Amino acid sequence: MKLGTFMMPLHPPEKSRTECFEEDIEYVLRCEELGFTEAWVGQHHTLAWEPIPANDLFISNVLPRTKKIRLGTGVSIVPQHHPANIAIRLAMLDHLSRGRLNCGFGQGGVPTDWELLDLPDPKTQGLMTLEGIEMILKLWQAKAPFDFKGKHWHIKIQNPIPRLGVGSILHPYQKPHPPIAMSVIKGDSRAATMAGQRNWLPLSTNLVPVSTVAQHWQTYCQGAEQSGLPTPNRDIWRVSRSIYVGESKDEAWDHLMEGNVARSFEYLFALLRSAKMIHLAKHDPNIPDEDVTPEYAIKHLCIFGNVRECKSQLEDVWDATGGFGTLLMVSKDWDDREKWRRSMKLLAEEVVPSLPCL
Repeated sequence: MKLGTFMMPLHPPEKSRTECFEEDIEYVLRCEELGFTEAWVGQHHTLAWEPIPANDLFISNVLPRTKKIRLGTGVSIVPQHHPANIAIRLAMLDHLSRGRLNCGFGQGGVPTDWELLDLPDPKTQGLMTLEGIEMILKLWQAKAPFDFKGKHWHIKIQNPIPRLGVGSILHPYQKPHPPIAMSVIKGDSRAATMAGQRNWLPLSTNLVPVSTVAQHWQTYCQGAEQSGLPTPNRDIWRVSRSIYVGESKDEAWDHLMEGNVARSFEYLFALLRSAKMIHLAKHDPNIPDEDVTPEYAIKHLCIFGNVRECKSQLEDVWDATGGFGTLLMVSKDWDDREKWRRSMKLLAEEVVPSLPCL
């Protein structure tokens, strides 16, 4: 099994933004030292708990500091950017990295981001996302003159001057383009279906129970079948989990409950409630909404304990899902720097090497 990371990232609002960014950079460098194969970086414009507003800028900062780890946008939020801008900026990152870039695309789900950018209703944004991705893929292959007209964007260059290079669009370093991924939340996710139909990478969230994660792969495979593609290899599947490897179950529980992990779940569940999606976090639909608390999250959505206990819990995840290719550890605020660095080391050197592999 490969080990990677997914960074929302999560930091308490009162923490210095400069300190947050420096910690996130150190975190990625630590991941590379420990042999993590990839890091996905989120972005939001108006969330103090998730303070990276431009994941492509963050990636450009850590690229020259790293050598092997693949870096991915997790995700580029399509309705919030012009598709041509996304296509060209990601193509440039791909060249700067010499092909170490992964590209995640998504719709975004933050109402204050929508308000800031004067975006339409979520359903329309979903249609914008689909159209925008298609536009990006076309631009990565296009040579002027071209004219791509959709419902939401009209992208064209009709009067190029080829001998002077006027009208030239930068294409990615990787051919035909970097690996593309979709973040998956719901069991019957449209994103999972779309990813399966197009042979893109599925990234399962850490905010749902393992039973829902198992549905992600079924939905993904149904999408592949709809497009007449062969049965996908589970090696491409990324599964995200919140993980803390401590000294004991009790020590790990106390650390997670007393620190910023519990606080971050309080924030995340407030977001889910505002979007009427709190049911997604439940392992049993009969659980009352008010019982979905940080304590519930740590007990039912996290992997925690000593090395042996974390190994056993991850083996249960493996058995319940049928297996996957890459475990994505979700980054957490370093409320205790040395404990989190130790947790990463134990996960990379003692837990993951002993887990099953495909």
